Amino acid sequence: MSTLTRPDVPATTTTPVPDLVPVVPGRAPAGLANLVRKELGQWFGTRLWAVQLVLWVLILNGITTAVMLDPSMPAGDVLAEAVLTFLQVAAALVAIGVVLTTQGAIIGERELGTAAWVLSKPASRTSFLAAKLTAHLTGFGLLALAIPAIVFAVTVGQVVVAPMATGRFALGVAVAGLAVVFYLVLTLALGTVFRGRGPVAGVGVGLVLAGLLLKGMLPPTLVVMTPWLLGDVGASLALGTTMEVSRATPIVATSTWTVLLLVLAWRRFRREEF
Repeated sequence: MSTLTRPDVPATTTTPVPDLVPVVPGRAPAGLANLVRKELGQWFGTRLWAVQLVLWVLILNGITTAVMLDPSMPAGDVLAEAVLTFLQVAAALVAIGVVLTTQGAIIGERELGTAAWVLSKPASRTSFLAAKLTAHLTGFGLLALAIPAIVFAVTVGQVVVAPMATGRFALGVAVAGLAVVFYLVLTLALGTVFRGRGPVAGVGVGLVLAGLLLKGMLPPTLVVMTPWLLGDVGASLALGTTMEVSRATPIVATSTWTVLLLVLAWRRFRREEF
């Protein structure tokens, strides 16, 4: 206990004040729980979750159900074609949906001034980015991948004669989901670099479309270093087939790019002036 001398009383009188106790921060970044709750509320506290769920079930399951019901396709090829279609479409179209949905995740809050307001509270910039990443991964992972994958597996059991290995299929969905993670992180990183939504959406969607158009034209040694093959790799794992290129290389390369983009986003946002 220390003492503090007050000038308005005799010098012999002192007012005791407690010693200062250092505040030890918790392990989680400041404000992370509150920011995650806020971001998840924008997904599941509004109609966004319902819109996203209906959209992706209609797209993914609608296309693959049409493949399963195609009478011109040999019965033995139906399952393989349906699995390949589901995972390729998921890796490409869900990635485009991620870019279009999250292109303003950073830029929009910067323009509205809400980012500066949030960061003026006891919330760290790391928490700000981590909350957005967590909420969007949860939303897209559940509504655009997990639930459509379950619907797909149920539909296969009802329509296709051949059995499907659900464990391998789940692994294939996870690999296709890595492409979604990559494009989400890319979009957040671009949001810390650019001031407008146009370049963010243009680069993200352009990269997905480039993969659809160019992956069969460019050298395989280049293509395997991109996320463009993750749908094919996922289908190969789900069906137990082989590929002409290493299945591990696109997974490792995309994971590496994702980590580098996370570091870029964190470093850029840490120096952001509001």
